[in-house]
Amino acid sequence: MPVTHLVTLIIAVLALSGLTVWAFLSWGAGTVIPLLAAIALAVRWAVSPVSPDDTHA
Repeated sequence: MPVTHLVTLIIAVLALSGLTVWAFLSWGAGTVIPLLAAIALAVRWAVSPVSPDDTHA
């Protein structure tokens, strides 16, 4: 992994964690936790492996 990718990843993680803390302080846990859960489920769905489709059309 090139250094620029690593630095970009670190900056993105720090920015997102700061945004999460700001959202907790602004909106409260009752709003932020369901949003984080929805984002986590969407990411899990997006990176899930897709089984190959070997059937004939």
